[in-house]
Amino acid sequence: MAMLPGRSEKRNAAAVTVMLTSPELPFPTEVALTENISSRGARVVSKGLWEKNNSLVIKSLDGGLQSEARVIYRRPIREDVYAIGLELIAPRGDWRKR
Repeated sequence: MAMLPGRSEKRNAAAVTVMLTSPELPFPTEVALTENISSRGARVVSKGLWEKNNSLVIKSLDGGLQSEARVIYRRPIREDVYAIGLELIAPRGDWRKR
């Protein structure tokens, strides 16, 4: 059976504070908020440091989630502010403390 394009898991609307960091020099870092989350990805409001296909590390400041991630899309919201879609790669921990 062929896989259909799109999400395989529903995302939940949630504002979670996260830290985004590049694994490459000079290590740009940003504190941002999610708009929605799932165990496989998130939509994050960003100040524009990240481009489509960038690799980064995401850490939840509200819980213990940490993961490598890939930027799937980047859409402008307003000047120098973007919504970025992240695919989590091997996430560990939870978005929020239990």
